[in-house]
Amino acid sequence: MIAANTALQSHTPTYLGGCGTAALPRLLQHCTKALLHCPTTKFHLLVFAADNTENKANTHLQALLKQLQPLKHLPLVQTMLQQTLLPIEMCQRLLLDAGRVTIDLYLGCNKNLLKTIMAPCPWITLWYWQAPFTPTTPFIWQLARFSCDNCVIHLPDEQFATLKPYFITAGFQCQSSTEMTKVNDDIALAERQALRHEALTQNYPYPRYCQPALDGESPVAIIGAGIAGASLALSLAERGIHSQIFYADSDVGVAASGNRQGALYPQFIPEANALNAFFQQGFLFSRQRIEQLVAYGHDIPHDFCGVLLTGFDQHSRARLEKIATAYPWTNEFLQWLAVDAANAVAGVNVNELGLFYPLAGWVGPQKFTQAAVAQAQQCGYAQIRANTQIVRLTPNADKWQLSDAQRNNYGPYTSVIIANGSALIDYPQTAQLPATRFRGQVSEVPTQPGLAEVNTVLCARGYLTPAWEHIHCLGASYVKDSQSLSYNESEQQENLEKLQQSYPDTSWHRHLKMGQQARVGVRMVTRDHLPMAGAIPDVTAIYSQAKVIHDIDFWRKTKAPLHQGLYVLGALGSRGLCSAPLAAEMLAAELTHQPLPLSVTELEHLSANRKWMRKLLKGKEL
Repeated sequence: MIAANTALQSHTPTYLGGCGTAALPRLLQHCTKALLHCPTTKFHLLVFAADNTENKANTHLQALLKQLQPLKHLPLVQTMLQQTLLPIEMCQRLLLDAGRVTIDLYLGCNKNLLKTIMAPCPWITLWYWQAPFTPTTPFIWQLARFSCDNCVIHLPDEQFATLKPYFITAGFQCQSSTEMTKVNDDIALAERQALRHEALTQNYPYPRYCQPALDGESPVAIIGAGIAGASLALSLAERGIHSQIFYADSDVGVAASGNRQGALYPQFIPEANALNAFFQQGFLFSRQRIEQLVAYGHDIPHDFCGVLLTGFDQHSRARLEKIATAYPWTNEFLQWLAVDAANAVAGVNVNELGLFYPLAGWVGPQKFTQAAVAQAQQCGYAQIRANTQIVRLTPNADKWQLSDAQRNNYGPYTSVIIANGSALIDYPQTAQLPATRFRGQVSEVPTQPGLAEVNTVLCARGYLTPAWEHIHCLGASYVKDSQSLSYNESEQQENLEKLQQSYPDTSWHRHLKMGQQARVGVRMVTRDHLPMAGAIPDVTAIYSQAKVIHDIDFWRKTKAPLHQGLYVLGALGSRGLCSAPLAAEMLAAELTHQPLPLSVTELEHLSANRKWMRKLLKGKEL
């Protein structure tokens, strides 16, 4: 068991940066020495691990792992080498040493990649330049955008003379093993500030960093204690931010997060877009969260036994094949299997080509949720209030008052995050958010001949899990605009029929005894199957302005209307296990003005006002 540090004295991290595959070993050595002298120090590393500007993430990853090997005797490096990493250019957020060291790892190193990162304020105090190439001037200015006024950059001796003039121009203090060049250039510092402002104004249609950074003095209110609210409470606790969690049920994770087993795997579409990037990153972060919480001693039933997706008609088969060929996936992450190989992986005959995720599997959602809340409490930064249904949000000066069904009042709070699943749109401020309720009944089927051999999660028209405690989960029904939580026999049979229709040329599922054990939940779903995470838009104000303003430039250059201090984290659909932990981590970082683990494009796709702004930015009427 790993002891989680519950008494970190400083929650504001020291920000360090690195470029090149050799930069991360240098940074981890730096952190190791500092933690020996001051164990309560926290570090946040921004690492662009690439030795050239080409988009060859797999090459960069292999070079990085090779660079780390000579230092594997260091605990931080050992932990780093144990992480599951993918050869993707976008951010992979890693939490090491009980949260003392956060790494945002980018397997790329070019100007376009740097421009995808939002930076409301300067972070980096020290850079290690270990890339063998000479950066362009625009590239250096992007590094300067993240950097504090007196930021030092360590340059290799053999590159010092060549690179020094470029970095000095951007206001860096340049250092080698023998020389230190100090600069005090007001023009360079003003240019940095202008770059930050320009980057932020480009995101006015999809607002981020909307209020001053939380300081930990007053608590945040979280409405909801499912996988979204629990993940957010944990990410805030790791930053020293108190939260008060309100939920209507008697226990944590009772609603849609209460299924016995849930499949954990990334959702992809054939087109390479922000959805694919987000779910890759989210999948890795969820896996990491589960492993960390288990290491801390929490009981989370799970099995990374793999997930096998198969088609069931011409369209679905073609779609899976497009996903398999859309990107040069590594076999460690995704495999396109022939029929015999798919049958072997499944343990039963599926008789279809299959898309297999070896790193995926299933997890117990309620235990995962409970562990996240318990860990936030152990850190000393979360309070829970069960059987408290918040029914009203009332503005109070610059804050918000909460009222429950018994007319008790709570607050006021500077920041309120609505993460209450199917009740997400029950408030006037959220009623127009574009999310729809869908009821889903998951059958709990006793293991029996035919099912007992299933040894990976199977997904086709529905899904089937391997047995846990002699029970399989089979699901799920999908009923629009229903809030009923009652057992439905026809949906129980529908789940069986989906299984049989998925694998029509096999017999192992022909005579299953379903029984009447099932669990019903209601989820919120968006049309684009991405969650909402961020400030809640003032939809009434958007419509009022849109009636009289038809200028695209106005919508580009003006902050979109929002309810100040109100945030949403929800509409997770059926992929909450894969999306909630990372979306919560992003929102916690935003509230504390720390680096976000998602690109500008991904943030736009997660914005709660995306439905309206996409139209307005194209000059279309609402």
